[in-house]
Amino acid sequence: MGSLDLLAESVQPGLLGEAAAVTSGGRAPEEVRDLVSRVGHGKFDLVIMNPPFTRPTNHEATHADVPIPAYAAFETTPAVQAAMSETVRELTRGAPSNDNAGLASHFVELAHRKLRDDGTMAFVLPLSALSGASWDAIRREWRRRFSEVVVVTIAGAGSYEASFSASTGMAECLLVARNRNGEQGAESGADATFVVLNRFPSSTSEAELLADQILQSRVPLSMDAGSSPDSRIDIRLGASSYGRLWRSRLPESGPWPLVGITGTELTEVAASLSDGRLIQLGQPNTQALHVPVVRVGEIAGRGPVHRDIDEDAYDGTPRGPFRRIGLSVTGYPTYPMLWAHAARRERQLIVEPDTEGEIKRGMDAKAAAIWSTATRAHYSVDLQFNSQSLIVAMTERPCVGGTAWPSVIFENRDHEYAFALWCNSTLGLLLHWWTSNKTQSGRGRTTVTGIPNIPTLDTRALTPEQHAAARAAFEAMRERRFLPFDQVDEDPARAELDRRLLVDVLGLPDALCAEHGPIDLLRRKLAQEPQIHGGKKSRVVFDETADGQGNIVVTERSERRNDR
Repeated sequence: MGSLDLLAESVQPGLLGEAAAVTSGGRAPEEVRDLVSRVGHGKFDLVIMNPPFTRPTNHEATHADVPIPAYAAFETTPAVQAAMSETVRELTRGAPSNDNAGLASHFVELAHRKLRDDGTMAFVLPLSALSGASWDAIRREWRRRFSEVVVVTIAGAGSYEASFSASTGMAECLLVARNRNGEQGAESGADATFVVLNRFPSSTSEAELLADQILQSRVPLSMDAGSSPDSRIDIRLGASSYGRLWRSRLPESGPWPLVGITGTELTEVAASLSDGRLIQLGQPNTQALHVPVVRVGEIAGRGPVHRDIDEDAYDGTPRGPFRRIGLSVTGYPTYPMLWAHAARRERQLIVEPDTEGEIKRGMDAKAAAIWSTATRAHYSVDLQFNSQSLIVAMTERPCVGGTAWPSVIFENRDHEYAFALWCNSTLGLLLHWWTSNKTQSGRGRTTVTGIPNIPTLDTRALTPEQHAAARAAFEAMRERRFLPFDQVDEDPARAELDRRLLVDVLGLPDALCAEHGPIDLLRRKLAQEPQIHGGKKSRVVFDETADGQGNIVVTERSERRNDR
């Protein structure tokens, strides 16, 4: 396994001897024995790594013929890949690292084991380490076990612009932390320093000056501070601004969302809204408005992972009970499915199914279990902010949700309308963006298992009259076309949805949705975020024309924009 063999409490001298021979031209036996004694657990004052990010699990179509891509180097056979994977699984049993988070998480666990008390670790990691659901247990470990945590990200419009590595092509973070070995518990309220740079440092000397500024600017966080970001400082070298620094509480679970953000006020609004308080931007000396907000998992269930619906194991053994087929041209699908993204057909609140299922032989019981999750509300787990228009799509009839659109299952289906309105509103966009994995440019991803942790409107808090108003608002909006989320500042349909939801359904003040009011200002600020627009150089335009019978026909085209 190479370096990951060091996860073991002790290693064989032959292992390091072979490695030393390759890397250093050979060592004497006594040097190898000395090296073995020095790489034990709890021995290091400092561990620095830029580990591989590959995921051992095979979820990518490009690796369809490779069972475990992370262990497939040097033309290893499937059997060897499986043996290597099992070795790492045994070495990390009981640890917070996991295959879904990828190899980087196992190297983080390696650092945890090798650090001595008061030792420091310093990592280059994918941005998903701070927001991905599969990293949640590791983040809890950092919160419990480490202090003086510093996280550095870049507010870049593209994946390379938000990366610290030369050729990774994805957003990354730097994480530095000191091992306090349990001297404080999670209940003490751990905090961290979050730094967002405007760009990658242009030289090592500039990077060193910025590092000094970060160390000098760290300030204590008052113990009475809430979960909202506090103590923001601008990072400057001379007259030039290089970014921002926050001191903030670390959440007990879920993402660490203060990453790659340019709009400081957005952080305050998003953090407060997650706790049910809507700050009125641009309205000084006004009280925050109460909005009932809970996690999705408190009001609804979730559908299955797509692999449990239609996939087979690598050896051909059936896993999912359905075989997906194209929709019949003339027939009415028995088991409709909403599976993949197609941005142009997802501009309206109602989306048609794109495939249907056919039950595999002998899997009727499992098919019945999957079909019982069919519903009308479906959450986008792979949202491209700068091309797609919906976070929640509704279908006319219950469908099984697939790869891009897993199902959100309400016990009371009347709650689906308010949920769909909220998730597709500016506030729904804000909270999805705040909590999603933004490792790739212009994209905010989550997972099926991560959906229950997303903050959303507490539909249980609405009266029957409010649910009736939500359904009426949904029906009034169902024919409207929405622009992609990066154009939220110029979308009349989104503005109307916001007003219908916040004023007509929730009964909040009209002034909230007025032109140049708090929600309008929020839309404008969101559209400026690099993580949302991703540097996109074009915009979507809807054109309306009349056909020969006088019916209005809407067409979509793209035009260049000159403001990015």
